[in-house]
Formats: sequence, C-alpha cells, structure tokens
Amino acid sequence: MSTCPVDPPPEENSFSAIFKNRNFRLLWTSQVFGQSAQNAILFVQMVMVEGLTRSSGLVGLMVLFYNLPSILFSLLSGVVIDRFRKKSILLFCNISRIFVVAAFIFFRHYARGVGLLTVVYILTFILSTIGQLSDPAESAMVPLLVPPHQLLTANSAFHLLFNVAQVLGLLFLAPLALKLGGVDGAFAAISLTYLITALLLWPISTHEPQPDPRLVHNMWQNLWDELKAGWQFIIAEKAVLVAICQHALITMLTMIIAVLAPGFAARVLGMQPTDAIYIFFSAGLGMFLVTMWTGHLGHRFRRDILVAVGLLITGLALLGFTIIAWNSEATASTIPKPSQQVILQVIAMALMLGAGGTLAIVAAQTIVQERSPIAIRGRVITAEFLFANVSGLLPMLIISGLADFIGIPTVLMGLTTLIIVSALFSLRVSLKPKRKQSHVDSG
Repeated sequence: MSTCPVDPPPEENSFSAIFKNRNFRLLWTSQVFGQSAQNAILFVQMVMVEGLTRSSGLVGLMVLFYNLPSILFSLLSGVVIDRFRKKSILLFCNISRIFVVAAFIFFRHYARGVGLLTVVYILTFILSTIGQLSDPAESAMVPLLVPPHQLLTANSAFHLLFNVAQVLGLLFLAPLALKLGGVDGAFAAISLTYLITALLLWPISTHEPQPDPRLVHNMWQNLWDELKAGWQFIIAEKAVLVAICQHALITMLTMIIAVLAPGFAARVLGMQPTDAIYIFFSAGLGMFLVTMWTGHLGHRFRRDILVAVGLLITGLALLGFTIIAWNSEATASTIPKPSQQVILQVIAMALMLGAGGTLAIVAAQTIVQERSPIAIRGRVITAEFLFANVSGLLPMLIISGLADFIGIPTVLMGLTTLIIVSALFSLRVSLKPKRKQSHVDSG
C-alpha cells in the first residue's frame, strides 16, 4: 500500500481523539439511542402484527411497507437534506418519531380489526419515510463535525455504532421492553429513546452555512434540476462513481451471503441451518476488528487502496468458502458432519469476509463524503444508499434461486471470480499515477 503524502500525528486520528470532539461525541451517542430504537421498532411491529393476524404473509406485507419509502423517496430526501440544516433535519425526524411511535399505542386502544391493521401499515410507512431523511442527514453531518484527516476514523466509529445498535435494539431494548411492558410498553420505551436522541442532538454546534432562502423557496419548482445535479456530479466524478459501485457490490454480496449461509451450513456442511450463526458471528468479529484497525491506522493509507484491499480480502475469503464447499460436497457421502478442522476453516473465512467487506465499505463511504461538495452532499449520499440497496435486491433473488439448481459451490465460485476481478481492477486503477488533488471543502 502507498501512504498518504502527509500523515497527521497518529494521536489525532485515534478513536480517543475524535471522541474528545464534543459535537461528534454527542452525535455518536445520540445515534446509539436512535439506531437502537430503529432496530427495535421493526421487531416490535412484527410481533404486534403476528399477534393480530397470525399470518406470515401480512407480516411480510408490513416489511414491504417498511422498505417501500427507500425506493420512492430516497432521491427526493437528498434534495431536502441539501436545502436545510442537517441538525434541524435530525431534530425534526427524531421529534416526529416520538409522536408516530406513541400513535401505535393510541390506535391499539381505539381501533380494531382491519382498521387497526391499516393504521399499522400507514404508521410503518411514515416511520420509514422519516428514516429516509434521518440516515443520510446523519452521514452528511459527520464531515461538518470532524476535520478531513479524521473522517475515516469517524466513519469507522459510526460503522461500529451500527453493530452496537443492532445488538442493543434487537437483543435488549425490544425483547426486554416486550417482556416487561408488553407491546404498549415496548412502544413507550422506544418513544422515550427517541426523546433521548433528540435531547442529545440539541446542544450540537455545527459550522454549516445557512441555506439560501431563495433555494429553499424554489426547491419544488427546480426539483428535477436538483435531482439531476447530484447524478451528474456522480457520473462526472470518477472516484465517487467507482466508490459508490464498490459499496453497492459489497452490499449485494452481503445480501446474497445472508441468504446462502443457512443452506451452506445444512446442505454443504451437513450441519443444522441454525449453525449459520457461526458464520454470522465470525463475520461480525471480523467487522469489529477491522473497524478498530481502520480507526487507529487506516488514515495512513489512501482510501482507494483500502477499498481495493478490502475487496481482495473478501474475494480470498469467498475462494476459501468455495474450496471448503467443494471438498465437503465431495466427501458428503462418507462424512455426515464436518470435522473440527473444517469448522475452524469456516470460522476463519467468515472472519476474513467480515473484515474485508467492512474495510471496503468504510473507505468507499469516506471517499464519497470527502469528494462531494457540501452543496450537493445530501443528494450524493442518498443516491449512494439507494443504489447500494436497490442493486442488491434483484441479484439476491436471482442468485439465491440459482443456487438450488446449480449448487452453492458453483454460485460461490462465480461470486469469487466477480469480487477478485473487481478487486484487481480497483487496485490497478488506484495505483495509476494521479494528478495532485485537493480535498473538497468539508464545510
């Protein structure tokens, strides 16, 4: 790897350094509460709909309503984020969530049957729509709070936050609140969590330019031009376009692996489908370890090379899974269960998979933030989120279905080839001599 021309003192890029920044610390802490609540609310909603209908199909319909706004409003939210202060947007979103979540309690007592179910779907849609503003606004706010040389470390800290919030929301907040207070008690706890999030956001001070009132007033009249400006910048700025594609590639792979993991454990290794938890846990450990490394030492290396190396590690991990799958299928008739050595190999490959994917995503997202002008950063980031999510859905459905016909090892070999070729191409592009460029002003 080649290093950046000028390295700031290491102590300025450590986790301890960025958490000394009061504004960043408040944002990070607020999002621990906010993201935990966001993870908990969907679980509680599924429990409520299951209790009301005893229908997996109607639970699935609620999940569809939850995901629909990401397709409908993602690009529009980018225009809004670029026209209003990020802190104001985050405050609006979290205060709104307090009342929307509390509305679940109200309608549970005053609506029945189909009417209640309809209200649940509507409130779910509203909550998810609010999230389309909140999540990219938070990402766009990070470069306003930390200097450019600390941005990679800051993104590493937020990537770690998302993992922590999943554990807190799904394993503690939702189950504990449901056990102690039932569905109403869980909604009340989540509403309170959003209140804490808003209170932590309130004292944050940002050096964000005041939006031009004329731009805010004319936002809807010039909506199409506003949307085009974000995409035109992405297409014109090669580094940003490549980073967004790399982010989307890892997101697609994550979706596919999540679907294939139970089948890999059961049909390839001869284990129980629930034993896929070994893969997920090991991948999570890899994510944690590389996040810590990136936060402490990642600033010494160019972002594009970090992405390429992350892709290469991911590809090598997939190659390891492919070899394990071929060997296990070849011996399946004589060895019903995998040996301890094979299990250790699976754990090692999963750890590499989590580490490589996380390194690639954190570095790619940092490139997008650094190179996007503050005036259109919201549109660029929402385009990144939309492309990453949408581009993964169809391949996930096709490839997961394909695995039933041609076998998981063959599918893994195809994914391995795709990722390693992408990694080598990314490495080749990143090692080309570049004209000296200055970082985009972070505001």
